[in-house]
Amino acid sequence: MGKLRLEFDEALEFCEQVRALNKKKSISFNKMWCWGCAKFTKSPEKRCFANKEDGSNTGCTQVNKFYKKLHK
Repeated sequence: MGKLRLEFDEALEFCEQVRALNKKKSISFNKMWCWGCAKFTKSPEKRCFANKEDGSNTGCTQVNKFYKKLHK
């Protein structure tokens, strides 16, 4: 399976769910990654899951993992 191509709203929803799960952790690389992504991009359109080059939202590694877990 190649890169996922998600609708923006779907990718954003998965991103928010991943962020909520990461907030519950005491400290981890993934928690810091989510925090930095949201903090420094300032808008959802610029987050790691958004791919501007071809108009698809391929998801960051965490979003893709979450998506695959839900769609087994």
